[in-house]
Amino acid sequence: MWTFYDFVDGRGKNEIREWSDGLPVKAAAKIDARIVYMMAMEVWPPQYVSALKGWPELVELRVVSDGNQYRPIGFYGPGRKEFTLLLGAIEKGKLARGVLSNADSKRKLVVSNHKYICEHVFAKGTAVT
Repeated sequence: MWTFYDFVDGRGKNEIREWSDGLPVKAAAKIDARIVYMMAMEVWPPQYVSALKGWPELVELRVVSDGNQYRPIGFYGPGRKEFTLLLGAIEKGKLARGVLSNADSKRKLVVSNHKYICEHVFAKGTAVT
């Protein structure tokens, strides 16, 4: 089983939860449902996760809801069978370099100090078993 973490800034603000709370309810629920599903899978299907060209440490989750593509960006770690969500994007096509640079900076913070993560906080009503 996988454990998912959210990036927490230096003030203790969960940036992933904040991003997700700003999404349409249906999209946020679909992202959380996908995470619950992925937590129980040994190997993730390629349609759910993708490497990011030029950023070997970063990975995007891909979730489509009502014609929009939601792309939480994260990395495998900090430990084995762990995945950390660093930031969220809503994009079609190529992600802006600044977004990926920001995500990589956050990844480096997490790797150097685990105070920058907390277990993924699901939206109210999400069933996690």
